[in-house]
Amino acid sequence: MSTGMSRRQGVLAGLLVLIAPFTVAAAPERAAGHRGLPLGAAGLPETRSVQRIAPGVSLTTIVRGRVSPADHWTVDVAVPTGVVPPTLDPDTPQSVLGSRANAEAIAAKLTAAGYAPTVSEQDSPAFKDFAGGPQGYVVRVGAFADQPSATVLAGTLAKLGYATSTLNTGMDSTQADGPWVLHELVIDPEQFKGTIAESHGGTMTGRRTTSQLATAAGALAAVNGGFFVISPSDGTPGESAGMVVENGKVLRESTDGRITAILRDGGRQLQFAKLTTRLSVSAGGTRHTIQGLNRPAGLIRDCGHPGEQPTGKPLMDVTCTNANESVLLTPEFGAAPPTGPGEQAVLDASGRVVSLGARDGAAVPAGDSVLQSIGTEAGWLAGAVQVGQQVTLQTRVTDEHGRPVTFGPHDSVVNGGPQLLEGGHEVIDPVADGVAHPGDPSYFYGWGIRRNPRTVIGKDGQGRLVLLEADGREPGYSQGLSLDEEAKALRSLGVVAAMNLDGGGSSAMSVAGGLVSRPSDATGERPVGDAVVVVPAAASTGA
Repeated sequence: MSTGMSRRQGVLAGLLVLIAPFTVAAAPERAAGHRGLPLGAAGLPETRSVQRIAPGVSLTTIVRGRVSPADHWTVDVAVPTGVVPPTLDPDTPQSVLGSRANAEAIAAKLTAAGYAPTVSEQDSPAFKDFAGGPQGYVVRVGAFADQPSATVLAGTLAKLGYATSTLNTGMDSTQADGPWVLHELVIDPEQFKGTIAESHGGTMTGRRTTSQLATAAGALAAVNGGFFVISPSDGTPGESAGMVVENGKVLRESTDGRITAILRDGGRQLQFAKLTTRLSVSAGGTRHTIQGLNRPAGLIRDCGHPGEQPTGKPLMDVTCTNANESVLLTPEFGAAPPTGPGEQAVLDASGRVVSLGARDGAAVPAGDSVLQSIGTEAGWLAGAVQVGQQVTLQTRVTDEHGRPVTFGPHDSVVNGGPQLLEGGHEVIDPVADGVAHPGDPSYFYGWGIRRNPRTVIGKDGQGRLVLLEADGREPGYSQGLSLDEEAKALRSLGVVAAMNLDGGGSSAMSVAGGLVSRPSDATGERPVGDAVVVVPAAASTGA
C-alpha cells in the first residue's frame, strides 16, 4: 500500500466519523413546503430525508409513491420486424414492438395454442428530435404475482419458438403510482474544497464497481460514469464508449455529436458540449491522421466516427467497424496491446520508436505507448515510421459550433447521453444521440420510454453540482424513471442543465464508504468503466 493511498484512506475515515452528527431526519429547508416530484398521480405520498455529508455536500433521499395493486408480472412476446438487434449487453432492450398486423398474427397463433394474449399500442412522448405518438404494438401473455411464475411461462413459450422476456407492468411509464426511490447528491463549490472528476481508477481498461473506484480515489462519494465496453467482442472490457479526459489529458476520442460533461477546475464549473476530436501523429517530419485512442483498432463502441460501418453517427449499444484505422494506446490503456493482422510501433516514454513489427499482443514496458494500424493504415505505418524517430500526438477538440476546446490540468470529461436539460428546459434528442435506432422502435421503447435505473450529472440554478441516482427494476421498492420522467424530476429539483450517464444495472451511488443505491442486477453492484468521484481536499492533494 502506498503512502498516498494510506493518507487518502485516513482522510476518508476521519470524514466518516464526522458524518453522523450532521445527519438529520429531514432538513427543514428541503423537506418543508416542497411540492413533491412530478412523478405519477398528484397526491402520492412522498418523504425526503437529508444528510449533510461534509461542508458543502448533502445527500437527499426521496421516496415517492406506492405499490399499485394493478401491477403484475407478464410475458412480452416479440413481434417479428426483420430488424437485426444490436450487440447485446445486459441492458440491451428486447425486440417487442411491431406492426398491428404482425402483433395480431402472433396473438392469433397464441390463442389457437390455448393462451389468452393481449395486444396493446404503445406511445411515446415527443422529444426535441423525436415526434412521439404511437410506436407499435406489444403482445403480452399472463398476469402473475411474481417473476418466477412469469419466467416459467416465458420458457414454455420459448420452446414453442417464440422470443420472450418478462416484465413488471410497473415499468410502463403509463403506470401512475410508482414507487420511486431517488438519491440526490448536491455539492456546493463555494463550500466544498475538494474535487469532482471523472476517474477510471488505475487503467483505462478493466472493470471495477463504483464503490471500488470511490475507495481507490479516496472519495467521499461517487456515482457510476459513462457508457463502456462489456463484451470482448466489442473492444476491451472497461474501455469507455466515448470521450474521456483526465487531468487535462485526452485519453479517449469523442463519439462525435454526442453530449459530454466537462468538469473544469476540479469540478467547480460544469459545462455540457457536443465535442468532436481529430487526432494526428507527427513522424519523420510528416503529419498523419489517426482514428482512435486507447481502444482496439477497427472496433468503435456506440459508433460516431467518420468512415465507420454501418454508420458514422452515434448509435447506442452498436459496435461499428472500420477496416482501415490507426490507434494510439497510451500508458493509461493498462492492458496488453490487441493482437491480430496489422502493424505496430512501440514508443518509449519520450515518444521515440523503439521497435516495429506485427500486432503480436506482447506486453510492453511500463510507460511505453503503442501505435497500431490495420488495413491500408498498416501499409502507412510500415512505410512511414522508422525505429529511432520521434512520434508526437496532436489532439484537436472542437464543440458543435466548430470552436476549439482546450483542457487545463484540473479538467476532466465524462461521456454519456442524451442531454436532458439546458437553460432549465428539456432538450432530449434521442435520434441525434443514437438512442433511437432507425427502423427499430423497440430499442428506444425499452431504453427511453420504459422505466429503468438512471444516473445523472447536472447543475442547479445556484451553480451547485448535482449527481442523481434513481433505483429501478425492483417492483415494490422502486421502478425507475423514463427519460421524460427523469428530465421533469430534475427540473422540479431546481436543476437547470443535465446529462444522462450510464444507467440500468450500472447505476450506483456510493457515499461515505457505503452503497446508498440498490443494484438492479441479481449479482449485485455491477463493475463499470469509470465513475464521477467527489474527493475531499486533503485526499486529492495527497494523492
